[in-house]
Amino acid sequence: MDMAGAGKKALVLLCGLTCLLAGCAAPERGKTLADAVLTEVKAAGADTETEENEDSRELLKAMMKLPGMKDEETAGLLGGGEENWTEDRSFYIGRIYEVELYGQDCRVFTTCGGGPDRVVESVSIWIVNGEREVTEDETLLWLDRISDVMDSKHICEYESVESGARSWKWRKEGMAASMYRMKDILTVSFQPAVGELG
Repeated sequence: MDMAGAGKKALVLLCGLTCLLAGCAAPERGKTLADAVLTEVKAAGADTETEENEDSRELLKAMMKLPGMKDEETAGLLGGGEENWTEDRSFYIGRIYEVELYGQDCRVFTTCGGGPDRVVESVSIWIVNGEREVTEDETLLWLDRISDVMDSKHICEYESVESGARSWKWRKEGMAASMYRMKDILTVSFQPAVGELG
C-alpha cells in the first residue's frame, strides 16, 4: 500500500473514531447513540429495581406469616435456615436465616415456644447490626416499607431521651410489627398482637 492509500485509511479511521467519541449524533432525532443506550440502561435498571422492591415486599409479607407456624414448617423457607440453640444446647431458640431485602443482606431470627411443636412466636429482622451508623433517610425508608406491608401508619412512636433509642409499632389483623432504632442498630419484628396492641 502506498503512502497516499495509508493516509486515506488513517483519515477514514480518524473520522470514524471522532464520530464514535462525539456520540454519533442522529440529527433526525436529536439524540446521540450514547444517550439512547443510557436511556435503555436506566429503563432496564428501573425495571430491575421495581422488581427487587416487589420481591422484598412479598418476602416481608411472608415473614409476617411465620408466627404461629411450627418450626419444622419454616425450616425450608427463606432459603433454608439453621437451628439456633443456647451455647450449652439446653434450650432451642429458633432459626437464623440470611436474606436479601431491598438489595441489602439481612439476618432473620425466629423465636419459638417450648413443647414438641416449637411454634414460632416472633420474627426479628436485623437490617443494621452494629457495623455502621443508621441514617435518618434509611429510618424513614423502612418506616414507609413497614407501613406499606402493614397497610397502615404506625400507631405509636417512642423515643428514649437517655439512649436516643427510637421505636415504632403497627397493628394489622392480629399481627403486630415494631421497628427499633439505635445509633448503629435497626431491627424490624413481627409477632401476634397481644395485650394493649391486640
